[in-house]
Amino acid sequence: MKWARWLLPVLTLALVLGFTWWDIGGARTGPGPLHSAHAAVAELAQGANCEGCHRAGAGVSADACTKCHAAVGAQRQQGVGLHGSLAADLASRCEACHSEHHGDASPLIAPHAWPRADVADVKEYDHRHVADFGLVGAHAALDCARCHEHALDAQPPAGGRFLGASQQCTSCHEDAHKGVFGADCARCHGQERPWAEAPSFPHDVFPLAQAHRQVACTGCHAETGRHSVASLQAQPLPARRCADCHDNPHGQPPLQATALRLADAQDCAKCHTATAWAGAKVTPEQHAGFGFALRGAHATAACATCHGDGEREPRWRGAAPQLAACAVCHEHDHGAAMMAAATAATPPANGCAGCHTDTDADWKAGQMPVAVHAATGFALVEPHAELACVKCHQGAAREQRFPGRKPDDCRACHDDVHRGQFDGQERYAQCTACHLPTRFSPAQFGVAAHAATAFPLTGAHDAVACAACHGAVQAGVRQFHGTSSDCATCHTDVHQGAFGSTAPGCARCHDTAAFAPVAKFDHASWTRYPLVGAHAKVDCAGCHPRAAARAGQPGRRLGPARGTSCSDCHSDPHAGQFRLGGATDCTNCHVPASFGELHFDHDKSRFPLDEVHKPVPCAKCHIGYRSGELTIVRYKPLGTACGDCHKLGVPKAGGK
Repeated sequence: MKWARWLLPVLTLALVLGFTWWDIGGARTGPGPLHSAHAAVAELAQGANCEGCHRAGAGVSADACTKCHAAVGAQRQQGVGLHGSLAADLASRCEACHSEHHGDASPLIAPHAWPRADVADVKEYDHRHVADFGLVGAHAALDCARCHEHALDAQPPAGGRFLGASQQCTSCHEDAHKGVFGADCARCHGQERPWAEAPSFPHDVFPLAQAHRQVACTGCHAETGRHSVASLQAQPLPARRCADCHDNPHGQPPLQATALRLADAQDCAKCHTATAWAGAKVTPEQHAGFGFALRGAHATAACATCHGDGEREPRWRGAAPQLAACAVCHEHDHGAAMMAAATAATPPANGCAGCHTDTDADWKAGQMPVAVHAATGFALVEPHAELACVKCHQGAAREQRFPGRKPDDCRACHDDVHRGQFDGQERYAQCTACHLPTRFSPAQFGVAAHAATAFPLTGAHDAVACAACHGAVQAGVRQFHGTSSDCATCHTDVHQGAFGSTAPGCARCHDTAAFAPVAKFDHASWTRYPLVGAHAKVDCAGCHPRAAARAGQPGRRLGPARGTSCSDCHSDPHAGQFRLGGATDCTNCHVPASFGELHFDHDKSRFPLDEVHKPVPCAKCHIGYRSGELTIVRYKPLGTACGDCHKLGVPKAGGK
């Protein structure tokens, strides 16, 4: 079985030899069949003339290709077109892009040919290699086959799929002008805009501006006649007038008016422009030439408002009305008496010009003269004389604009700035009780009026500004009614509540003329400490030491009293001999009138005075003694026996 291992190599060799014989001596005559386009060439038929395309030992010859493809050769020679722009090494190797010897199974232009020629997508080819024919506008969106009818053919024609196409417009498009304007269609039409617009056409005799640019050429130029394009090329005509193309809608005979009714309206340019025919409007200066100057609201009114149109009649006919004769066009809702007064005050015409002028931007902005307004029963005095009517007369209905307000009824127009504080008092029913009718500020509520309130203005109060006392503002409203009359509401209590804050309060000592005390202080009633005797003559500061000044408060105020007991102010000359329970009551012996006047009742002591002792002076029994710097009279303790003062056997002075 040694021969078995040689079986596979032998069979393989036999197959190779068989295919070689078939290729060389059998059915094949070359490396592969030619594409049908080349096979149809007699010189290349049946592969009998390989040298027609190949150079011996050098492969395909580019020069051999250009013998048949002369147009490609011309591009290479001149450096133009797709083949003329290829790199030198690629331009000399036609087989790099064009495949052959595969029959019709592969196209002659290989799929990779376009990318190698720097065309990523053949469908997006922009003609950049074609001189003077860039794809712009509508041409850029066309399929290749629209201009190159063999672009998709399986068998390309002898002249090629793409070369040889004409760049003249008429090669694809019908010449609507029949050769009148020559073959350069792009000179007028271009490629960017729709063909019918002819955006580059030199319309010099009649410049196409504004609205005329929107009209199709056939709208003015019929195919035949003296104004056709062909006729105007042969014999130019002057530019046409408006009336040559447009009807006059303003009632010129024999046409019926379908828009504004105007006389002698032949020159359309007086009012119209080519921008917007329907929006035409004469200038105020032009209208003044018709006899009626447009001022104020007339200058902005629509023409048809006065002149009518095809659906409504004009407000006037014939010559322009007088400017002051407003009622010719305008209605009004003023009463007969009002109009009679206005007409009498401002003749001639119908009285409107007395209050309104044609320069007013708005009819409601008129100003009624004082004399005319007085006829309504409401005389215009300051400040009403300078107000615009619309400030008082507002609303759509007449009843709203003219409600019949009375001259003295301020609240009919003005808000109550006091928010009802005085509603409960009849005397303040109208603002004029406190304010002048000519101006709101300053108020006229003076001292006399204030005297009728619960707080008459007396003394220094009559010089104080209202806001000094009525300064509180609640919810944006200054408070007047209900203001407290207590002094402490406006004034700082320098006594810090020592004398109370309710009535009579400060009035115990002070009046409104000045703060310094002007009334005798009733010390007995208000302090329960009557000032009698010597106390009534003592200065207040003698018992009420003045305090030092404090920030924001008056200085040297009277301070609290030292006390109500004698020892709070006076020293005890008896060195505590009469002290009971830690206190000495001087009133047991002394009276406030004079310290030296005594009312001591000796009969109530431990030593009642009999007939003999009553005449004896006090100092005979109560002898003083020195204690330091003081001399103290001894009262206690003293003996009550006779021997405590008398020595037996010792005669009295005088030998008795």
